[in-house]
Amino acid sequence: MLIEHDVVQAPLRYFLAAAVALLCVMTLGLGSAQAGELSGTFTDAATGHPIEGASVRVMGTHETAKTDAHGRYAFELPDGVYELAIRAEVGDAVYESRMVRQYVPQILEARPYVYTDWFLNQGIDPQKHAPGMPSFSGEGPEGGPETVDLRDLFGSGEPNPLYYTIPSDQPATIRVGRRRESTGSGGCSDSVNPIVAIESMSLDEYVKGVLPPEIGVFQNIPGASEVYKAFAIAAKSYALYFVLRYGPGNRRSLGRSVPPNNYTWFHIDDTACNQRYTSQRLTITTNAANAVANKIMAKRSDPNSLDKYEYAASCGKHGTRPEHQTALVSDRPPVSSCVGSWCGHNSCAGHETNTAVSGSNRCLVRGICQWGAASWGEAGKSYTWLLSHYQPNLALRNIGQTGPATVALSGYAYTDAGDIAGSGVAGVTISLSDGQTTSTDAQGSYLFDAVREDLGSVEITTTKSGYDTATRTKDLEPGVTNWGSIQISVSTNTPPDPDPDPDPADVGTPDTGSPVDAGADAAQPGDADSQADTSPPDTQTNDVGTSTEQDLQDPHKAEFGPLVQPSSGSYDSGGCGGCAATSGANPSLPGGLLAAWMSISWIFFRRRRS
Repeated sequence: MLIEHDVVQAPLRYFLAAAVALLCVMTLGLGSAQAGELSGTFTDAATGHPIEGASVRVMGTHETAKTDAHGRYAFELPDGVYELAIRAEVGDAVYESRMVRQYVPQILEARPYVYTDWFLNQGIDPQKHAPGMPSFSGEGPEGGPETVDLRDLFGSGEPNPLYYTIPSDQPATIRVGRRRESTGSGGCSDSVNPIVAIESMSLDEYVKGVLPPEIGVFQNIPGASEVYKAFAIAAKSYALYFVLRYGPGNRRSLGRSVPPNNYTWFHIDDTACNQRYTSQRLTITTNAANAVANKIMAKRSDPNSLDKYEYAASCGKHGTRPEHQTALVSDRPPVSSCVGSWCGHNSCAGHETNTAVSGSNRCLVRGICQWGAASWGEAGKSYTWLLSHYQPNLALRNIGQTGPATVALSGYAYTDAGDIAGSGVAGVTISLSDGQTTSTDAQGSYLFDAVREDLGSVEITTTKSGYDTATRTKDLEPGVTNWGSIQISVSTNTPPDPDPDPDPADVGTPDTGSPVDAGADAAQPGDADSQADTSPPDTQTNDVGTSTEQDLQDPHKAEFGPLVQPSSGSYDSGGCGGCAATSGANPSLPGGLLAAWMSISWIFFRRRRS
């Protein structure tokens, strides 16, 4: 009967709709990644004062946050490795920086800083062991040993040579031990300040993370770029010594596994016990490191030998005594650089006493004086002059391959523009117009380590069975990781796969290399900013973000570049096709859910027939 049929059909439609929705939710849950907190505290480096109201953005996504009164920010993100762009207005200046290799689950407490003298000028006292300020400046005894034997710096362990033969090419990586307390003020022994993570990266990437915590506060001093170039070379030469010293037969071993890569040995630690390293990047320091990427310092008398020299923090104006000579070199620049009211070149910090000068402030320095170099830089001296002044027994030489500059290109192949980090699709083939090809990992992210910067832009193309091909163009920005996320949609025209079992090559296995060597940045979210691709470079010397101020204020205005075909199934379109597109899961149902669906269908089919 018609009336009876209508009465039965209405509940049937509602129940079937509910069953479809339930299956979609279950399918979505199977495809989603586990979420965790990514948080940190943003403060002024010199004073420790919290920065309120700064914008923090997860690169390549719509995820943004504002720091609270304590400088704290927090995100809930799927497991992976991320990069953050931070923008803060302090006084009359705008400061921008990036935080790279931010892990979820979180391993280290994130402590990004703004390097400025604004708070010092407000009368706030500097904090002890301030990051970005020369280590322990003005806090050590004025006196010191008359001579320094470099062998004393390494203890009595063997092998312990002072010199190593410089390799013809750069080592592939350096392993950095990340200690719980990053300044080293609490010591460097595993008992009081343990290694909590070991990261592996190129020497050049490592240097970019050394300059901000060592001397980042100098960025606004005239001539700062030349100072940073000099210290980039010094930091790289120093790091190379540790890479060569701690070879296969002489490891700095922990005897246990540590996250995020389960390495058990490292070359160098991230505190002032060696030299500071953090995950923060500034444009001015990154550009300086890139400008001298192939240069190190070698023995002047033997350009094939690396000479481990003392890497000094600060000094007085009464001279420097380079290693291997007794003659004093005057170190009295015509200007004295200051950060706020703190002028470090006027005081000693535990260095050698100049016996030819009476009274206080009569110290010498071995190696490169940080405050002195800043003062000479402000006086207009070049980085080559600075190095020859402080290290007359060393000479510059090139190491490694030369060729066109390259940039890293990373991003997600994702399905849901509202949840890029959570809707990545594994096993997507990513092809570039320069001929390079790779695949997305389990989180749906990809990484190209070296894309030629002089190309200007590249075309990114995605292919995967069951998804429409998508293409976008990405303009390349020098000096930073470029983000090229691309949205893909489930195909409505692809015939069913005769083989229901997924192809192992198609599901996206994580890179078999170390997660940081080849995959740490690959797990980063992608760039959702077409504005960042086309906008002119920011004139701020400390800007490293590719996002514009407008992007940070209104991230939902971001665009994703041209697609070959628009998405055929949006989150609001309904049906399991839209659900699968949102979650990034395989559109085919797992066996258990398919059986449940068939059971529901059979029950209502029998009900209707009866």
